[in-house]
Amino acid sequence: MNCLLYSGDCLDVMPSLPPGSVDLVLCDPPYGTIKGLTLDTWDKGTTVWDDALNPEDIFTQCERLLRVGGALVMFSKEPYTSRMITQAEKNLPFLYRMVWKKEHFANPFSVKKAPASFFEDIVVFRKKYDSEKRNPLREYAGRILSFTGHRTDKEVNKTLGHHRAEHFFRVNTTQFSPCSQDTYNELITRFGIDRMPGFMTYEEMCKVNSGYGTVVFNLPKGKKYRSDVLEYARERERWHPTQKPVALLEELIQTYSNPGDRVLDFTMGSGSTGVACIRTGRRFTGIEKDDRYFAVAKKRLEKENSEMVVI
Repeated sequence: MNCLLYSGDCLDVMPSLPPGSVDLVLCDPPYGTIKGLTLDTWDKGTTVWDDALNPEDIFTQCERLLRVGGALVMFSKEPYTSRMITQAEKNLPFLYRMVWKKEHFANPFSVKKAPASFFEDIVVFRKKYDSEKRNPLREYAGRILSFTGHRTDKEVNKTLGHHRAEHFFRVNTTQFSPCSQDTYNELITRFGIDRMPGFMTYEEMCKVNSGYGTVVFNLPKGKKYRSDVLEYARERERWHPTQKPVALLEELIQTYSNPGDRVLDFTMGSGSTGVACIRTGRRFTGIEKDDRYFAVAKKRLEKENSEMVVI
């Protein structure tokens, strides 16, 4: 399905989703900076949702749901940004920060107390290891280990006199990874693994691994780099007080995922990430607990003629 929409609290819904099933998490969680504030166009319920999520809860769920190499890209604002960076999960470390530069400052409540802010942070994290042990080469490496007559990677290290095959035989740990071609050739020469039933050439093994753990960072067409400053004006038609421009979300989606990938927004609000996914050919999973915004998101995605399942 193109779109899966869940009505509920993200911390209740995410544990029910399949591990390793998401290529990119792109979201704009509540920062806890505007709850209780009011403008002429806002009612009492406009910012009731703005309770900052515990970073530990976010990282625990996103680390489980992301495939190896998948990115977590989040909008944020200080002091919440620092909390996210300092509390990052070991297997989902902080990589770098970008900024969304707006055409106008965002928060009119603080302009008499502090400089007007024309930007928001975009923080990027990436999953490093196969914590769910889903790489199909694990089973193959285990069969090679048995064929050589060894029981552990340490025994292989001792026989070979080096540690270059060590991670290839750590089949039950998060540190598993394929070995180099030179090391694989040494295993063939030393142990005759090419006589093993089901043997794969190194090229065949790389092909199996190529669809697993790929790090995606796509550059704009015709350009040699991507700036860490993203300049986009806010949209005139607005359904949510912190709504992000669809064009900005499209750029992030095209940078950190490929067509057909699954993108998760666990605080989807009015559904802008879903709209951007449909327009860029990605599959979308969205979660929202506010009934009003969920209804808006559903209507917007229906307008995009998406194939949708509502749960």
